[in-house]
Amino acid sequence: MNKFLRLGSRLLDPGPVARWPQPGRVLGGLALLALRLWLGWAFLKTGLHRLDSWSSQPFLFRSVHPVPLLEAEVAALVTTGAELLLPVALMLGLLARPAALGLAVMAATIYFVVGQTPEGLENGIALAAEQFPWMAAGLLVAALGAGPLSLDALVRPRLVQRWAH
Repeated sequence: MNKFLRLGSRLLDPGPVARWPQPGRVLGGLALLALRLWLGWAFLKTGLHRLDSWSSQPFLFRSVHPVPLLEAEVAALVTTGAELLLPVALMLGLLARPAALGLAVMAATIYFVVGQTPEGLENGIALAAEQFPWMAAGLLVAALGAGPLSLDALVRPRLVQRWAH
């Protein structure tokens, strides 16, 4: 149980900004919230667009931006699921560190893997101006946590207290 408590505590840790004195705590929290909303929205709107155009997704993952080693149908399902779940968790600040890291990995995969396939190069998938800021934002939130304006900051103390008993 102790290992589970430590893991849960780390995954829900809102980070050092949540422990800063005022007014830095509020300003840092607002900055992290803005970063989480910006990064989350970029991926969520793509996931919502994929849902709206679901019938074309296998074609897109086969011909326009294939994911190496995954069948087009599987890539469409996994990618769309991640583009819907991870941004919502990130924007709410619930399990924000793993959600942010997941989005950073997705951005890196878009740039370094999918964007480098012949189809990706032909269709201009690897856009450094998009993916590099997304990678940086995801890594920053993964390192710093969601901050004091997050569900992680609200939930963690209650769960840690409950798990400790």
